[in-house]
Formats: sequence, structure tokens, C-alpha cells
Amino acid sequence: MISAPHQTYDADIVIIGGGPAGSTVASYIRKFAPELSVLVLEKEKFPREHIGESQLPGISAILHEIGVWDKVEAANFPIKLGASYTWGRNADLWDFDFYPAEEFVDEPRPAQYKGQRLLTAFQVERDRYDDILLRHSESLGATVREETHVREVLRDGDRVTGLRLDDGSVVTGRHYVDASGHVGILRRGMGVESDAPDDLKNVAFWDYWDNAEWAVTIGVGGTRVQVRSLPYGWIWFIPVSPSRASVGLVCP
Repeated sequence: MISAPHQTYDADIVIIGGGPAGSTVASYIRKFAPELSVLVLEKEKFPREHIGESQLPGISAILHEIGVWDKVEAANFPIKLGASYTWGRNADLWDFDFYPAEEFVDEPRPAQYKGQRLLTAFQVERDRYDDILLRHSESLGATVREETHVREVLRDGDRVTGLRLDDGSVVTGRHYVDASGHVGILRRGMGVESDAPDDLKNVAFWDYWDNAEWAVTIGVGGTRVQVRSLPYGWIWFIPVSPSRASVGLVCP
């Protein structure tokens, strides 16, 4: 978070990006400091498809804390119990579980955040999931401007003085939050260097598979992520709805 020296502002907090990071920050601020005004600037129109679907149990605790658990649970995303990896030259099988599969009860949904659900996670379709989070921040009083692209970070030394939008207008805030992901709008605008090791520079090719014969059996109840290593990368398989799976290949 970078403070700005202005005395008059369009909002107390200006957030660049309306994905899970930006919408979660907005919801936290509006819930626990409702006296602060929050403006979220998102370049796209939601809902929109986006890569990244498999979560960890700690995220469920955050969803509960900001008051959006019931909305996410009502979307009927598959429940994640853990993952299975076939990894290495010997194709060894590695399993990890958040909650023992043999003890998991396939209870009616939507369910409350208690009992076994404290230790499970979600597999989500990002278009629906991100839209739920962004609309929740709006319901708490955040102002959301979609299809609004930040073109330039205005600065005075090491201070942000405003954000120039694609229509030429300037937005100012008491504080700014960069939730633009790998784009790093504030980081780049402020000239902050980053070093990405070549070994970590990978690319993912992915798509959704709908209504495959096995989909109705893998997308319900307690589900697992399947990961398989290859000599040149690895493949993921993630059930994200009762009839849809995300399949991707990661390689250098």
C-alpha cells in the first residue's frame, strides 16, 4: 500500500483490480472500517473467464470472515478434500488430504461453515467465483468501476499522486492498493524492479471440458486435484462443477 499526499480524494482507498485480491481487500475495509470509502477499478467486465481454480482451506476462513461464505457455497462449487500427485521419474504417487476422505460425509448443500467444512476448500469456476466476490464488495458499500483501465501512475518522487484512466480522467486516493496481479501496475509505474528466475518462467495451456462421461462422478461430493508430471512439465485436472473440469499443461 502506498500513501498519497493529497488532501482531497475521489476515495480513501483506490484499488487497482477487481479479482479475488482486490475484491477481498475492498470487503475487508468496508466491513471493518465502514467509515472509509473504497473505489475498485477493474479493466474487464465481469463475469469473465480466468485461469486458477483450486483453493486451500485457509481461503474458506477468509470467505467466512468477510461474510461471503454463504454466497460462494450456494454456487455449489465442488468441495476439495486434497490432491493426488504422480511425480518424478518413478511416477510415485503422493497424496495429501485436508480432511480424511473416508470420514467425509456428502451432506446436503448449501452447508454452513462448521464441522468438516472448516477443513475443506473449494474448486471454483473463476468467472462465477470472481463475480460473486466483486458483487459482495459492492453490497458492503464499495464502488466498483468495470471496463476502466489504469493507463498511467502519476507520481511525485516516491509518492503516488493519482491514476490516469483510459478516458484521460485522473482518480486520486488517500491510499492505493495494487491488486493487478502479474501486470504490477503500481510496481511498474513506480519503477520498482523485480527479478524472476528463469526456472520459474513457465506458461500454461488450459481449457474446460464439459459434459464428459465421467464428469458427473468426479465433480460431486469430496473431490481431489489430479496432478501428473511429465519430462517437460506437468498436467493438472481439476473438477470445477458437477459437469465441468479444468485441464491444463504447464511447461517452460
